[in-house]
Amino acid sequence: MCFHLCAQMLQPAAQPRFRGITHIFIDCDDCLYQNGWATARRITQSIGAYTATLGVSKDRAYQLYKEHGTCLKGLLVERILDEAGAEEFLTEVHKIDYSEIEPDARLREVLSAVLGVAPCWVFTASASEHAARCMAKLGVGGLPWQGIIDTRACSLESKHARSSFEAAMRIAGATDPAACLFCDDSVKNIQAASAFGWRTVLVGRTDRDTGAEVRCAEAEAHLASIHGLAELLGVAPAEGADGEARE
Repeated sequence: MCFHLCAQMLQPAAQPRFRGITHIFIDCDDCLYQNGWATARRITQSIGAYTATLGVSKDRAYQLYKEHGTCLKGLLVERILDEAGAEEFLTEVHKIDYSEIEPDARLREVLSAVLGVAPCWVFTASASEHAARCMAKLGVGGLPWQGIIDTRACSLESKHARSSFEAAMRIAGATDPAACLFCDDSVKNIQAASAFGWRTVLVGRTDRDTGAEVRCAEAEAHLASIHGLAELLGVAPAEGADGEARE
């Protein structure tokens, strides 16, 4: 009896504002995994090569991504691509080398605990097959995820759009935005989710382009990596803490 009592005492409590979570959504690139943007750079290069065939420079393609949340959404808005061309875009630009994503046993342990808190989805503005390949490389694809929600499922919208969060909730069968927890590395995505009423966790401390420290007032918690999520939710020992909750 003492053993069980001690174990309970050692178990960290969830941050009060994250109690009552019924659905968890975790971004894929540079959130579920981090590798110094090595894979992100490969995707950016691949997108630049593809958009060059459309008469769009790699710099403009990256700017479209920054403005619209995905380059694809920007191409659609500017009518450089139509929906018929979107599928080829998604297929071609994700034909990349995934060798910089490595198995992460600690991440698997963390996610195993997190997936016991509430049903979890990978929520990506990319393509589901790309996310599945990333998950397989990490060694977390076999965990009991509820599925992958990708840009196709969100009508090719990015996570800058309210409709993407509405689609994610519809797919997940969620009805209360305040019971949905969202983890992402993008400040703009976090801001959009917060405006929609979701609970938010910003992941990553450094801006990809400037190297400056990332800050986001709308984030209710800020983690250096997703490895801190289990502790934040009170389902892991306080070992290797890397996150802070905002009061």
